[in-house]
Amino acid sequence: MSVATLKADPPPPDRPSVSLREAGQAELAPRYYDTELIVTPPDNPAHSPAMLANLEASMREHGQLVPGWVAPSPDLTENQRLCLEGNGRLAVARRIGRPFWAFDLGRDVPEAERIRLMFQHHQCRRVWSREEIAERAARYIELTNCPAAEAARLLGVSGPTLSRAFGERRILPELRERADRLGLSIRSLIAAAPVACMARALDFAETPGPDGKKRTRDQVAEYIRQLKKSGQPKGRKARTVTLRLSGRIVTLTVDDRDSACSVAEDLKAIAARLGKHAEVPPDGWTFLFQ
Repeated sequence: MSVATLKADPPPPDRPSVSLREAGQAELAPRYYDTELIVTPPDNPAHSPAMLANLEASMREHGQLVPGWVAPSPDLTENQRLCLEGNGRLAVARRIGRPFWAFDLGRDVPEAERIRLMFQHHQCRRVWSREEIAERAARYIELTNCPAAEAARLLGVSGPTLSRAFGERRILPELRERADRLGLSIRSLIAAAPVACMARALDFAETPGPDGKKRTRDQVAEYIRQLKKSGQPKGRKARTVTLRLSGRIVTLTVDDRDSACSVAEDLKAIAARLGKHAEVPPDGWTFLFQ
């Protein structure tokens, strides 16, 4: 029977929780654990009260309907467990004073396997942002040294979804050479950042920290989050302008930085380039400007 088909009614809220010792080391049956013994991974995104509001209301009314996953770790005491999946539910359980319902894998889980578990059991494609998918998938590729297509298959994500998450084509052309010198996980964060924040995020990623060490992906992710919160101006929205020139219709994409003079110069450059390739049919014109 797969984990997805396991059914277990949660006990009433007044049922006492059990310690991890009482739960057993390798019992793959969901049990209720004392939240004081469950540790949230340090790289897990922080959950604000607003983010947890709907989940908290549900857990108060219905209890925890979906179990999480926990496992021992060499960095913890024998009686503690690391929360691999379900950290939002764990945060709510702590807030409302209830035990945490979870499966215990009973063994240390390497980081790469933890990432696979999160992708397979967290339904990340529904609740994770593009930045979170990109960051975790890029980290998995770094740990396993597998191609992106193979990583997508192992993580249960479609190739296009992973490609959009990485979004490296979003990196501004003038920043790509610098971004390529960064690690894949940090480069994916730069690619997923708002365009208005991208250059500053790259500057931060390239600058050593106070200890003289390179910035970590967690530091870069936090810096980008702070940039978003600080109210950086949004990128100028492009508009299309249609002109009639000598009886022909020409459509241009412009933004607030363009002026009549700059557009006129662009049109002259386009005409000059087309004039050098007079034999190229219209279907091929776009390739002349790549």
